[in-house]
Amino acid sequence: MKRTLFALAASALAIAAASPASAGIFIGVSFNGGPITQVATDSTIGSANFNTTSNGFFFNTNGTGFPLLLQPNLLTQSVNIQQAGNTAGTLSIYITQTDLAAFNGFLTSTFTSNTIANANVVLSSYYSAANALFGGTLLQSATFGSTGVSSGTNALNLSLPYSQTVRYDITFGSGLGNFNGTGNLTATTAVPEPASWALMMFGFAGLGYAVRRRPKTSTRIRFT
Repeated sequence: MKRTLFALAASALAIAAASPASAGIFIGVSFNGGPITQVATDSTIGSANFNTTSNGFFFNTNGTGFPLLLQPNLLTQSVNIQQAGNTAGTLSIYITQTDLAAFNGFLTSTFTSNTIANANVVLSSYYSAANALFGGTLLQSATFGSTGVSSGTNALNLSLPYSQTVRYDITFGSGLGNFNGTGNLTATTAVPEPASWALMMFGFAGLGYAVRRRPKTSTRIRFT
């Protein structure tokens, strides 16, 4: 009995130790399909921000994740206004959260276009089993030419560590333009569908009935 209790306690400690101590948030920027430049990072407080003017664009961009949010949730916001030059071009923003714990459940990508003028925007979400920055396997994508909301859910079963990315591709026309939008990743644990629950309950009931109906056997001891 003592050995069993000790084993259970050791298992609980091992599970607790397996949880990651931290995750990192990184912001990258690319102009007109050029190389991605990392412009902000955080590995302790759970929030990274990039607020500046660069290449004729004003940035007020941020990402929030662990430990401010439970893993693997990630909230991102991007406010970008084309300023100097007023020439057409595409601005790409990548917000990545790395070193996430193992996850088996559903991840929902929700994109919003709050304000948009003189721009066409594509919002996308990715996961990377290789824990890579600024990309990976596409989860969901939505295109906005006006205000609106788009949402989609993916079932994932990932071992640690892995990463997730929200990407903004904002193509401005000539002249002044602006965009204010969000891309959020939220998670729910996988649960059986109602039909699966019914099938499971039916199976348990059948098993119980079979056990109760099983004939009892008796053993006779014969002395010679």
